[in-house]
Amino acid sequence: MRNEIQDIVKQIKNLENVISTSYSKMDELRNRKKELIEKLKSIREKIEEFKKNRDETNKNIVEKKKIREELNSKRKEVSQKIKELILNKKELLKLVKESESKLLNQLKELDWKQQTMSLSLEEEKRLLQKRNEIERKLLIYKQIRELEQKSLSLKELMEDLRNKANSIHNEIVMLAENSRKNHENILKLIEERKLIKHELNKINEEIESLKNTINNHKKELRELNSNYKKIMEKFMERKLEELAEETKKIFKTRMELAKRAEEKIKNGERLTFEEFMAMLSLKKESSSME
Repeated sequence: MRNEIQDIVKQIKNLENVISTSYSKMDELRNRKKELIEKLKSIREKIEEFKKNRDETNKNIVEKKKIREELNSKRKEVSQKIKELILNKKELLKLVKESESKLLNQLKELDWKQQTMSLSLEEEKRLLQKRNEIERKLLIYKQIRELEQKSLSLKELMEDLRNKANSIHNEIVMLAENSRKNHENILKLIEERKLIKHELNKINEEIESLKNTINNHKKELRELNSNYKKIMEKFMERKLEELAEETKKIFKTRMELAKRAEEKIKNGERLTFEEFMAMLSLKKESSSME
């Protein structure tokens, strides 16, 4: 029975160690789970921040594109006006065959004739008509210069619009790159979040498995403790029975020694130490009982 008791005690200690180790492992898993949950919280905040930046950037891109379209539309309008001015200039040039310098020279000649020559009324009239004709043609050249000036101003405006549109386009390119980087960061964080969630699921499974294992071990431990108690009760009962039997034997031996001592005393014989002690013990027990 001693071997059986020792075996149960050994099993109980082993189970208690296994349960303690399981609880330690569960604590490690729970701490890791807490770390992962904090990481998920941080990732969620980062994703929201990147999404906010991306959406704001995309909104800015839409606004910039609208401005660029407006600038390009204005540039097209200006370009059309320049074409119209060029056509107008060509139409005006068709109205005169002489160059402007030639017309100016002709005008000077007329002035010189009027100032230096004595002219008849008919000649005066003819010169005046010719002068009016020259001035009319010179007016056309003036209109042409005005058209050229307008065309030049419009070309400068068109260049300014083109530069602004290009500048806006460069801003759009940079914003688009920023939006792309934000989107890539979001995708990376989402992938990282998937891995963390996968690890969390595994940890939850391990914790649940450990709980079941601990519960099973506790059940087994209760059964072992119950068996240990029953065996110890039987062991104590047997010990008490053995003790009672031993006590009975001792008492019987003492009685025999005491009886032999009394006979020796009657016969005047010398007692042994064991006989004397047995007789003395018996007398003490008799006195205590009285």
